[in-house]
Parts: sequence; structure tokens; C-alpha cells
Amino acid sequence: MIGIIRKLLNMFTKLLGLPYIVIKKTIEVLYKAIKEIINILIKSINKVFYVIKDAVMWIINTIIKVISAILSTFNKVIFGIASAISKVIKAIWKYFVISIKYIPSILKGVGKWFIAAVKESIAQIFTLLGFFIAWLTLTGSAKDIVGIAILISTALWLLTIGLREDG
Repeated sequence: MIGIIRKLLNMFTKLLGLPYIVIKKTIEVLYKAIKEIINILIKSINKVFYVIKDAVMWIINTIIKVISAILSTFNKVIFGIASAISKVIKAIWKYFVISIKYIPSILKGVGKWFIAAVKESIAQIFTLLGFFIAWLTLTGSAKDIVGIAILISTALWLLTIGLREDG
């Protein structure tokens, strides 16, 4: 009989403890589920942050590459311009030095031309005087146009002395 009483008491204890066991098992299952959900969320958030970090790093690397390319191109352009300027200055200096050698002969030629121009002007003094008198008799815009034409034709006439000389 004691065995039956024991069994009844054991059953009664289990019956009274049933809500506790159900709640305990429910809490354990909920705890495991929430823990798994939190782990999944943490992994997902980590993946999102890694994707965002990779995207930001890609953008930064792209910007750095673009800026490097721009600076490299700018550097090449500046050095190209400096090289070109250096070559131009060297060429100018070379021809300047060469032209200094010819200054005495150039001055001699200009002196000869000046003497010939003075002689030719003296020979044509009455023609020049006639041009000047004609210019004085004009008025308005005709005076301006004829004055410019006289100056241009006289300059051309003096510059072409060498073409008219015999020899």
C-alpha cells in the first residue's frame, strides 16, 4: 500500500509541478529561439557593415585613383610645358647668338641703304614736294587717305631701292 501511496504522491507532485515544468520548458525554448534570432541578427548586421565598409573603401579607392590620375596628368602637362619653354628659350638663345655675329654686316647694309635712300630722296625732291603740296590743298577724309597713301608709297619706294639699282 505504501507503494500505491508513493505512486499517488509522486503523481500528485508531478501534477502540481506540471505548470512549472511547462513554463520552464517554454522559457528554455523561447530563450534558445531568441538567442538564435539574436545571433542571426548579429551575423546579418555584421554582413551589412562589411558590405557597407567594402563599398565605402571601394569609393575611397576610386576617388584616390581619379585624383592620382588627375595629378599625374597635371604633372605631365606642367613638365611638358616646362620642357617646351626650355627648348624655345634654347632655340631663341642660339639664334640670338648667331644674329649677334651678323650685327656688323647688318649695320653696314642698313648704313648703305640709308645713304642710298638719302641720295634717292634728294634726286626726287621735287616729286616729294609736289606730293606735299597736293596733300596741303586737300581737306577732310580725302586729306587723311591721300596722306596715308603718300606715306605708304614713299616707304615702299625707299624699301625697293635695291631692286631698281643696276648691277
